[in-house]
This record gives sequence, C-alpha cells and structure tokens, in this order.
Amino acid sequence: MRQILLAAALFAGCAVTDIGEPGDPGLEDIEFAADNGIFLDNGLNLGNGLNLGNGVTLHNGLNLGNGIDLTNGLNLGNGLNLGNGITGPYVAPPAGSGLEQWIDVDPPMRKKILRYLVECALPSGVPVQLRYRSSLETVGFGVAGLGPSLKDGLMTEVDQERVTACMLARMNGTGRTVQINMFGPMGAGSGFETAGASDAAFPVLEAAFFGNLFAASPRAFACQEADYALADVRSCRDAGGGEADCGILDFAYLTCSLYVGDYPQCEARVTDGDRWQYYQDCLGGGRTWHYALTTYLAPKRNGERCILSEDCASRYCNQDVCEEAP
Repeated sequence: MRQILLAAALFAGCAVTDIGEPGDPGLEDIEFAADNGIFLDNGLNLGNGLNLGNGVTLHNGLNLGNGIDLTNGLNLGNGLNLGNGITGPYVAPPAGSGLEQWIDVDPPMRKKILRYLVECALPSGVPVQLRYRSSLETVGFGVAGLGPSLKDGLMTEVDQERVTACMLARMNGTGRTVQINMFGPMGAGSGFETAGASDAAFPVLEAAFFGNLFAASPRAFACQEADYALADVRSCRDAGGGEADCGILDFAYLTCSLYVGDYPQCEARVTDGDRWQYYQDCLGGGRTWHYALTTYLAPKRNGERCILSEDCASRYCNQDVCEEAP
C-alpha cells in the first residue's frame, strides 16, 4: 500500500508523513510530501493545446517527452552539470517558453503538478531541480517509480498509465485534509499490491482512478465505491447547487463493481492475504484500462457525508451524515 496525506486547503503548508510498514514485502521506507493535492483542469496541456507529455516539440523547442535533450530545458536522465548551479535531473524552461508560460498561469499549483509527476514516475530518492524565472529549487524527489522511462525520453504507454493513476488518485478539490491509502496492480515490488498493519487505519474503500494524462488526447476516469453525489467527492470541487467541478476527471456515478452490460466496470482483486480489495481492468472511454489505483480513506468524521455506518468513525450514519450514535 501507499499512504498519502493531502491537506486540501488551497496552497496549504506542507508536512511529511511516512508510508508503509518496515518489513512490508517489496515496500521501501519512503515518503510522500503532505499538502493540498493537485487539481487538473485539462490534463497536462499547455495553453496552446499541445500536450505537455506526448513528445510533441513546441515552436519554442520544448519537448517534455524527451528527457535527454539539453536544448529544451529538461533533463531527467543524464545528470550533466551545466555549470549554472544545476546538477543532475532538472526542469529549466527557457525564458518565454511554453513551459514557463504554463507555470506562470498558477505557479504553486503547476509546480505541484510537476512535483507529483516526479514523485509518481521516478525511482525512490531521485531529486529533480527546477530553474524557473532565475530561481532554483528542488521541485521533488522520486518516490513510487511507476514511470522510470521518463528519465530516458517519452514514457512508455504502460508507464504513462501507471503514473496517470497515481496522479489522479492524488487529486483533491475539497477544503480539508484527507489521508489516502492506495492499492493497485502496479507490479511485484511496487508496494501497491502488498499490505501491512498500518492499513487498518484506512478501512473505507473510496474509488478507483485510471486513464492516460500523457496521450495526445488526455483521458482521465474514476469510479466510486459508493454512489456519492460528486459534490461530496474528495477529488471534485463543490460548485454549489449540488453541482461539482471534477476537472479532467470523468467520474462515473456507477460504482466500480456494478456491471456495464455483461461486464463489471472494474475487475476486483485482493492484496496478499485476501485482506484489501483493489480494482484493475476498468472500463472507460470505450476501452479497458489495466493500471488503476484504488484509494482507501480513514473513517469519516461527524458532520461528513456517509452512506453506510461503517463509513463513520462513530459507526453511525444518520440521514447520510456521520453523527454520534444515540
């Protein structure tokens, strides 16, 4: 499993939380930074409509799908010292470039999106620096290692889908801190298919996330475990009047386990020891996506929306709201 703490207040301060249990099979002691999560309006597209990760070279020479081109402001693979204060993997958009303009739109959120890309894609501990408008900072460290091919160029399709699931699962449009626990078919040794004692703190199965943010036409899907109104879903913003803004996510009202025609929307699997269920091979956009990540939450607090009493820390759900038991 992977645990991530997301502080949902926009641009909240950061903290750090350990994830995993020492001795979990294939799970290293690594950390995800805790903050408000990301919100994706249009995938990873630049303002000119070209996709930030599809390997298309922009008019300004940027190509984020090519990790070893020293002329385009990105180098995630060869670790050269450029003599300008940057050593090792970096993102350094040239002045006036499409990437600089993309970051300019909302620097805190866009830097966070880049950090989540680094954390989800690169192997544990790999640092990536960002030189943006004459300022040099560490944008993030590799954690999950789900897209190692990013170091060498355009990610493989498998890596794109695995990294997408990781980034989508970390979307957060609410205004509160949410800690999530994730499982999924990410490969032996990934840590996403194993379970430890700390998982017991996250008993509420929330949703599954899948798609490809890096395709020429980004696709992003999710399904819920319980049929909540989207305004009450952690990944979406409450737009008022019962409406919700889920950004790029196509968040199905159908639950993950319901059948669509003759097939379940997602196929259920379990972790080692048959304790924790997760989903794979999910239907979305007319095709099946193998690499989904399933999220679990801690029990809901009093005043939060619920469907089952098991969703609540109080173990009592009254008219769709967690309350103290009478």
